[in-house]
Amino acid sequence: MKEQIVYRTNELENAIDYLEQAADFFENVENPHRFKWLMISLHGALYGFGVCAIKGSRSYHNVIKEIDMKTKKVKAKKAELESLLSEFDFDLDSMLTLNVSQLISIWTVLDRCKSEDYMQRFVHSKVLQTTSQQDHAIKKLIEYRNQLAHFKPSAYGITGNYEEDIIMPVVDVISFLALESNNINYYNDESKMRVEKALHIFKIELKKLT
Repeated sequence: MKEQIVYRTNELENAIDYLEQAADFFENVENPHRFKWLMISLHGALYGFGVCAIKGSRSYHNVIKEIDMKTKKVKAKKAELESLLSEFDFDLDSMLTLNVSQLISIWTVLDRCKSEDYMQRFVHSKVLQTTSQQDHAIKKLIEYRNQLAHFKPSAYGITGNYEEDIIMPVVDVISFLALESNNINYYNDESKMRVEKALHIFKIELKKLT
């Protein structure tokens, strides 16, 4: 009996899911761990839509680190893939590169989103430009996410208006990448509508909080 796939996703669905999760936690002001999950999910959405914006429709080389194809690790993985895929017509080198390579860092992704070399892929493509407030918000988001995702034994607390200081500036950057850069191809209306709905939730909920 053929084993059934129990989970399926791709880079765009991954980014949309993170954004929707962030919107859900933004609405749920009573959740005692709201801040933690907002930092984690917004980080995933920012990273994910940045990857989608610079990736292009066919090539993943814009978002992965280059690897040495001659290392023992790579040679062993190539032999494994050759054995598994011997009956199929695959571009083995491309599959090997994706299988072994690591994703570039979020900072590199954002730098490339600000570069015409990576973002000017279509006639109507736009390059990301961030304000000093957005840069500061992104820096704090990444710091908090890393601390919370890799939590060391400690007592932890934060103060301040993180909705306005961190969340909304980051959401504006995500909104640009997802809807205004014109670099992300939505293959159906439903996916784009999910993004628009999630972003709208942030605007509605912020008005309630202010």
